[in-house]
This record gives sequence, C-alpha cells and structure tokens, in this order.
Amino acid sequence: MGAFEMRPVTRRTLMAGSLALGVSGTVGACSNEGRGGGGGGNDEASRSTVRPAYVRYTGVEPDLPGAEFNIPDAFRRYPADPVKAIEEPPGDGKPIQAMTYTNTPIPPKLEQNAFWQEFNKMAGSPVSVNLTPSVDYTQKFATAVAGDRLGDIFMVGGVPQVPQLLASKAVDLTPHLSGDNIKKYPFLANLPEVCWNGCIFDGKIYAVPIPRGAISSQVLYSREDILEKQGLKAEVKSADDFLELCKGLTDRRLNRFALAASPTQYVRNMFDIPNAWSEDGEKLVSSLEHPAQEEALGVIQKLWKAGYIHPDAFSGQNQDLKTRFSNGSSPLVQDTFSAWPTYLQTMVDKQGRIAIVPPPKHDGSGPGRTWLGAPAIGVTAISKKAEARVETLLKYLNFLAAPFGTQEYLFRKFGRQGVHHNVVDGNPVLNEKGFSETQLGLSYQADAPWTIFLPEREGSSEAEYNAMKATCPTAIASPAAGLYSETNVRKGPQLTEDIDGIVEDIIQGRKPVSAWAGAVKKWKSGGGDKIAEELAQALKASR
Repeated sequence: MGAFEMRPVTRRTLMAGSLALGVSGTVGACSNEGRGGGGGGNDEASRSTVRPAYVRYTGVEPDLPGAEFNIPDAFRRYPADPVKAIEEPPGDGKPIQAMTYTNTPIPPKLEQNAFWQEFNKMAGSPVSVNLTPSVDYTQKFATAVAGDRLGDIFMVGGVPQVPQLLASKAVDLTPHLSGDNIKKYPFLANLPEVCWNGCIFDGKIYAVPIPRGAISSQVLYSREDILEKQGLKAEVKSADDFLELCKGLTDRRLNRFALAASPTQYVRNMFDIPNAWSEDGEKLVSSLEHPAQEEALGVIQKLWKAGYIHPDAFSGQNQDLKTRFSNGSSPLVQDTFSAWPTYLQTMVDKQGRIAIVPPPKHDGSGPGRTWLGAPAIGVTAISKKAEARVETLLKYLNFLAAPFGTQEYLFRKFGRQGVHHNVVDGNPVLNEKGFSETQLGLSYQADAPWTIFLPEREGSSEAEYNAMKATCPTAIASPAAGLYSETNVRKGPQLTEDIDGIVEDIIQGRKPVSAWAGAVKKWKSGGGDKIAEELAQALKASR
C-alpha cells in the first residue's frame, strides 16, 4: 500500500459535541451538527456501500502518536525532505470559484499577494475565493442560494432544508467517492470515517468533510508565565479553588481581569453536564434540562459580581478575547485546542507561556470532563453548474487535503521559504507577510486531518499533545453528533439566541438564577421538544 494503510469501516463513532451555550444539534452542515438524515442512507446495507473507504496515509511517522488517546498525531519537526504528493496540478486551467468563510482578516488581493499567485500555479487553475467572516456566513450563503450565485465549490451554510438544497444544487458525488471509488482521491480517503457523517443524505454523498475532531474541543487556556509571577499554578481542584485563582489573577490597578470572557462551558464541565444531549432510553434529553445548570450559572454569576470577568466580555467581538489573552490583560480564556498556534503567533510577550487548566469536579471530588469537539467543522459541495468539471474539482479538494509531511501541505500552510516563512531550528515559522497572505480560507474549503505542529516555539508540540492527552480520552461526546433536525435548522438559531440571552442576564445579575427554569420551559415548548424528537428519530435510524 505504500504510504497508505487500509482500515476497516466501522459503525459511525459519535464524536462531536456542540460548543454553543444554548441549543446544540443541527444548525446546518456549516457547523457539522448534521449527520446525513432520512432515506436509504441510514440502513446498514446502504451505509456499507455508500460510505467512502478509509485509507490512512502513513507516509510520515509522528513523533507522538495520538490515535490511542483519540487526539491528533504530534510532530516536533517538519520532514527535511518532504515528499511531493501530487505529480500534476489538479486544475484544468479554467477558473475555480470557491465560496467559504474565514476567522482571520481578509488577505491582500491577488495582485498584491505573492502566495495567492504561486498557489494558483500549483493548483493549475486561477482560484478566486469569496470569503466572508464566519459570523456572517449563513446569511451570505442564504443570499447566494436565493440568487443562484453559489461558487463552483461552496461550504454549506446553516440554512433550512439542507438535504433538499444539496439534492437541488450540489453534484451527487456517490459514483466518485463511495466505497473504493474514493481511492482515486487518496487524500480524501485519508479523512477519518466519522467525518463523512454530515455529507451523506438519503443514501447519497453530496459533499466532502473538513475534519477537526478532538482539536475543536474547548478548554481553559492560561498564561502560565503570568500565573508563575503571581505564585499561582495552572491547576484547580474545585469551583471554590477556581474562584480563588481568578481572584489572585485580577488586578484592577493594572486593568487586568482574570477571564477574557465568560467561562460558561468550563464551569459546566465541573458539573458533568452532558455535551448538548443525553440518552434516556430511545429519547434524547437536552443538557439545558440538567439539574446542575442553575448551580453552574450561580458560580459564573459569582465570577462576574466579583469582577473577575472582563467587563466587555459580552459586548466585544471574538477577536477581542484573543487579544486580551495575548497581551496578558486577561490571563485565562476559554477556546478550542486549535487556537493554540494563533496564540503563539500573536503573543505580545514572546516569552509568554501557555498551559491548560483542566476542569475539576465542582465539589473537589476529582477531575471534571470537557466536551469532545465535532469531527468536522463543515462540508464542501460542488455546484451542479460545474458538474462537467466534477473530477477536476475533486482533484482540487484532494490537493487541499494533502497531509502533513508533504510539499503541498508545507506550501499551503507556510508558503515559500524566505518570503512567507523563515526556517528556525529546522522548522518553518510564518513571518508577518506569510500570516497575512496565506489566509485564503483554504482550510475552510478542504483540509487534511489536523496535526499538532507548533514550530513557533520549542516544546510547544509536546505541551499541546500532553494537554490533549490529559483531557480528551475522558471527554464527553454528544449522542446527537452528526444528526440532522429540520426544526433545529429553522428554529434553533432563535432558540439559541433566547437561551444565550437568559444566560447573559443571569451571569450579569439582571435576572436571578431561578429564571433559568422558565427559560428552559419556553425553549422546550418553542421547538426544543420537537428538535429532541427529530434527533432521536435520526439516531434510531442511524443504528
């Protein structure tokens, strides 16, 4: 098999978990809370013939293997002589239009972007990218659908009737990707089997997943260097212990607040609150109904009243909390494991050190449990208007999924040596030009399985690997991972907004903790119970 290793296809693993404060489950394929639902794709015979084969890439040996712990492999060094994975450019010379979102600043235009120009040469086609900030993407996607202006390839947004939309607007990829057919695109075959959950509807494959998995689990980061100066450690044994840590880190004279934003999920992890849903026989019960929710909200309310949470926590943008952590004005922040490289790159104090604070049980009786991240962050479909070029576009997506250790991955992530990155201790490290120009949203079109590789600072790969190893094996998965609910797509965003509003009101003291029960009752009658019913039906059908 060379650099690839066949692995048997197993029953779909339930890995994902919502990271939202309120409603979780399906909000559309963009958030990967939508396993292919309904129809023939859910019976065992259909799944065994439709689901793509998994052929694991083994071309590079990890320094720290992660499979045993359900975490990514980790690497200390990029191979000195990376292999060329793709002999011919995947493009056909004609333009490729991609539509997706971004979580970073918009890059320079093609004319001023050396990386983009070189990328087009490697792709074999001029690639144009319609980028939208992630928070605005669903609205932009809905507008594009209504105006019939989807790109040749597009990340699917959280709009109603996703199965019907894909059947109408996207190419049926089943003949190209089902079973062993996917071996023509070996780097798509290298994507973990569970990632395909949100791509299969009614027995047909309509999209390619963008893998993430455990790396998208949310944890509490700490500025270990600041804690050390205060004589504190990045570990707590109980909820009271956590309050004391936050007290020790808060200093109004220095305009420093312990927490960059509300640590809502982190505190919930202290109380073993389920990851979005839990099973009760054949029913699904929302974690919003868990009896410990009020006690958890009470703890966060104390943090706010004491002034340990940044006063702009509920009024700023997502980037603001990252800035507070990076400049040290808030030494604690809740974020995903995937944010680790961004914090290293943006740290104001280049000697600043990162650590993870695992959640304890609230009562000090042992370790808490975090929520396991989703197996994929989205799916990318190919427009029916581009059906005549489907093989070219699949080759392009396969090119974007070339794994760690290849020349293609090195260029995609780090650009050209001396232009976009410098070699430090044998490793590529992005410079300012590279960080700016490479942000084309490529990893939100298609991507290789995530790897832990942090060349910015010696020892960082081991640090993140060990943090994930200590947290992820016991993380709580959601039984609703990959399930599709039409009611959740239609009503979920508003229900989530309402619940999150109550959470904010309680935390900031505008409403008492007792207001939670009424809010959950309203959520249930307003569509929550229907969502639970639809997800339970989808779960039963998928087994």
